[in-house]
Amino acid sequence: MNSNNIIMRLFIYFLILPFLFLLGFAQTSYAAPASNPIIKKIENRYKNVHSMSAYFYQKEIIPGYSQNMVFKGYFYYKHGKGMTWFYEYPFHKKQIFKNNELYIVNNQIKKVTIINMGKKKGGFPPNVVEVLGNLTKYFKVEAVSANSGSGTVTIELKPLAIQRAKRIYMGFNEKDFKVESLKIITYQGQIIMFLYKDVKLNEYIKDSVFSIHFPLDYEIMK
Repeated sequence: MNSNNIIMRLFIYFLILPFLFLLGFAQTSYAAPASNPIIKKIENRYKNVHSMSAYFYQKEIIPGYSQNMVFKGYFYYKHGKGMTWFYEYPFHKKQIFKNNELYIVNNQIKKVTIINMGKKKGGFPPNVVEVLGNLTKYFKVEAVSANSGSGTVTIELKPLAIQRAKRIYMGFNEKDFKVESLKIITYQGQIIMFLYKDVKLNEYIKDSVFSIHFPLDYEIMK
């Protein structure tokens, strides 16, 4: 399979991305109403978060394919500006999510593909990051658990609006509630998993990271 086919597969399935939670120790389960104290702590933690950056490891499991897809890079989010992913493995690409549209930027062939993602929260995982301060407005909390061995709290979410995401699992550090992982399972059986390292909240990020202004010689496709 050539690199262009791999790139297209990545960006098609990335529209339904998810956070990974790795299990390795015994879990403690809790009741999961909206008033659960852990959910309240997460919402309170993110109500005043206006930016986030992290190094990510991404793995996709696609039904019918024996070989999984693995990617690495850097993720940036800034309130009111959008979200950007810089892929550094297995290729160098950029992806911007802004104003409900996904910009797939290929600098090698000077081409930008624009996809309208709609306004639903959760079908496109970055939306989940945007609403961590108000989770229960967009999701039903199905379960909350704590892993004493890894120091991780995991929540299971079901989007209130019907969309491609069937279930969303998010892992947080038990001490400071920084996001550690995301996993989204779709109705089609696709699983996309993310692990996050060096997560930084409310640090300065240049607006140019989220720019959707491209050189005049770039081909723009919608």
